[in-house]
Amino acid sequence: MKIKIINLSFILILILLSNSIFSQVGIGTVSPNTSAMLDVDVASLASNGKKGFLPPRMTTTERDNIGLPASGLLIYNTDTDRLNYYNGADWQVVDTSTGYVDLVNNQTNIGGDKTFTGTLTPDGRLMLPMGELSYFNQTGLTITLGTADVFERVESGTGINFLNDMFDTNQINGDIIDFDASLTYRGATTRLFHIALSFSFSPGTNNDVYVFGVAKNGVVENKSKVIIKGSSTTDNQSSAMHVALWLSTDDYLEFYVAMVGDTGTIVMKSFNFFAMGM
Repeated sequence: MKIKIINLSFILILILLSNSIFSQVGIGTVSPNTSAMLDVDVASLASNGKKGFLPPRMTTTERDNIGLPASGLLIYNTDTDRLNYYNGADWQVVDTSTGYVDLVNNQTNIGGDKTFTGTLTPDGRLMLPMGELSYFNQTGLTITLGTADVFERVESGTGINFLNDMFDTNQINGDIIDFDASLTYRGATTRLFHIALSFSFSPGTNNDVYVFGVAKNGVVENKSKVIIKGSSTTDNQSSAMHVALWLSTDDYLEFYVAMVGDTGTIVMKSFNFFAMGM
């Protein structure tokens, strides 16, 4: 009889242990949610006595020193005042605010709609490559157009200003030494650029007809061409053109002009040559 009691007691202990191993934990409830191993219910507490869940608090350095963090591991980062979780590869920020989150580490994938806030400078959060050449001379720069319908590059002027961010031209210590109306892109990423060119001129003889264009790597882009008929040699005329072009590292842009069906000259009085990455 004693042997049976011992066997029944042993079986009861095994049942209780098995139930303990596979059971859920409920705090404030005797019926934890079936999907949760831990269910904390504060519904029964007074409205002025409810409590929250306090996760482990640590600095970024302490977080990064956690050995082999498990996917889903959650901590509160006291350096950034943000909840962080480990996704199996990197620590991520739990943040639904409308402000910005500093991307301290390089990110290869940023999903969804994001708003980036920063300063558009090389040292800021955001940077757009741009370059600008501007020329003005009341006397003007005379360019000889010796072959009908053949483009000549606008070059070798004086009175030049150059602004740069990831572009360059021929210069020493910031001073242009041989202006050739070219902008060379030095950025590492191929991107689309908005090219804007405004200019003023006087015809070499009355009623000369010219075609102006932006050239990429020495080839004038058809979509940039503008045809203008000059009036009097004593008049100053002006026009502008806009074109979108893809530029890769070391691609360069230039300003060209040709005479339509004839030869002659043109006197360039000013122009502004601008490129901005998009």
